[in-house]
Amino acid sequence: MLIGNTANNPSLVAVRRIKRALYDALELPEDALITVVQLACLEQDCAPLETVIGLLRPEAPQVQYKIHKPTDCIAAEDLMKVCEAWGFSVKISFT
Repeated sequence: MLIGNTANNPSLVAVRRIKRALYDALELPEDALITVVQLACLEQDCAPLETVIGLLRPEAPQVQYKIHKPTDCIAAEDLMKVCEAWGFSVKISFT
């Protein structure tokens, strides 16, 4: 029996899109690991689902960022906030 509700799982396409966008924007090395997890948010005044994005790099402390919306609803502006919170300066290119 599986634990959890598979109906609340984000699409694999959305997870891959988020990871690829962050790898590209941050110019991360291949040994860096980005995690994207959608969880039920049980905090007061929180959306029912939240997305937690983590970054693990050798020789650097782990960082994470919570976005109070489902993974399938994450937009470029949300990822810009993630990068800024992690201390990266990233510019959007519209070419």
